[in-house]
Parts: sequence; structure tokens; C-alpha cells
Amino acid sequence: MLDRSLEAVIDVLATVPNVMFSIKSVDGTYLAANRAFAERAGLNGPGEVVGRTAAELFPRDLAEQYEAQDRAVVDTGLMLSNELEVITRPDRSYGWFLTSKSRWTDGRGEVAGIVSVSVDLRTAVDGTAPYARLADAVEVARRRYAERLEVADLAAAADMTVSRLERTARRVLGLTPKQLIMRFRLEEALRLITTTDVALADVATRCGYYDQSAFGRHFRQVVGSSPAAYRSAHRIS
Repeated sequence: MLDRSLEAVIDVLATVPNVMFSIKSVDGTYLAANRAFAERAGLNGPGEVVGRTAAELFPRDLAEQYEAQDRAVVDTGLMLSNELEVITRPDRSYGWFLTSKSRWTDGRGEVAGIVSVSVDLRTAVDGTAPYARLADAVEVARRRYAERLEVADLAAAADMTVSRLERTARRVLGLTPKQLIMRFRLEEALRLITTTDVALADVATRCGYYDQSAFGRHFRQVVGSSPAAYRSAHRIS
């Protein structure tokens, strides 16, 4: 059963255009969706989404991508935020979307499922389009965050000038390229802190920070506590 707060969100997003909303159980079964999500899956309405899985609704490669995202959110407790990705549209064409996902917990604090929102950027998939090239830069940041990565490296991957990459990233992701790199570093640091016993100095090294002091400053600035305090409060057994 969905709690009242989620039911209220479903009501608000029921008919919002270009915003896909869904709730899944931990096993990947859809529990709720809005009309835009149903249309995106080529269905007549939200009722046809409920009880099905991504594998039943979307092409295999996309379904596997969505399922991998869900597992990461459930396992780590970390929110997926403004992920630039390809998703199908109602006419079954592909377009660029920004997706965010978060765990949904029940009254006892147990993980009950995943809440997902995807915003259509209204841009078709095109290998020469700015979004496609931005996706290349995002992928480099995701894979190489632990290196001494520079914004110029991302610009080269996107075949853009640094200034154009800066403008495109700010407009689409709401982040600068430097902030994007730091986001991936911090996400991995949070995963290591909450799911492993790796020493904090080693966490800093693995995540690409210059030293533990730089890591601690950035962590406190964004999260609001020290890495040690966060581990103590959020360690997942």
C-alpha cells in the first residue's frame, strides 16, 4: 500500500506533460505511474503499467539500464540525480531525458521501492547533437572521476570548446563540468563510507581527492558533516 504522501504526489503528477513519474516495488514491479509514463511505454493509461516490469515495457537494453539504476539506488541508498539518459517516447522514438530516482521507505524505515521522475528535454537522439556530446562528457566523468581529470578532458570527449561545454552542462544538468566531476567523486565516497570499512584516507585517494583534508572540506561543505560522523550515522550493515 502507498502512503498518503505518495498518493498526493501521484495526484499532482497524474497529467503533467513531459514529466514521467513512477513507483516500483523492490522487485521491479510498477506500483503506480502517471499518464505521461504510460504514453511513453506505448500504453493507454497508468492502469496498464501497474503490475508489470521494465523488461515487459521497454527495449531490452533500456530495461537493463533502468534495472541497474534501481539496484544501485536500493543497495546504496544514494539518490540518482539528474542522470542524462536515453528513453523512449510515445511514438517509440528515442529522446534525451533527465532522470532522478530515490528509495521509498515504509513506516519502519524498511526499503519498500523506488520513486522515479524523468523530464523530457524534447530533443531527439542525434549523435551530432549537443546532448549526445554532453552525454559523452558525462560518461568520461563517470568512468574517470578518480583521475586528475580536467574540464578540458571532458570538453575533448564532447568535441566542444570548454566554454561551450560549460554553457551546455549548466543549461541541461544545472551543474558545471567541474561540479559534475565532484558529484561522481562524492557519490563514490558516500558508497564506500556507508557500505565498506575502507579507511577514510583511502576513500579520499580512491575518489580522486588530492588528500584527506581536501576530501573532508568538500564532504562537509556538501553533506553538512564530516566523513567520520556520516559513517557513524549511516553505515549500512
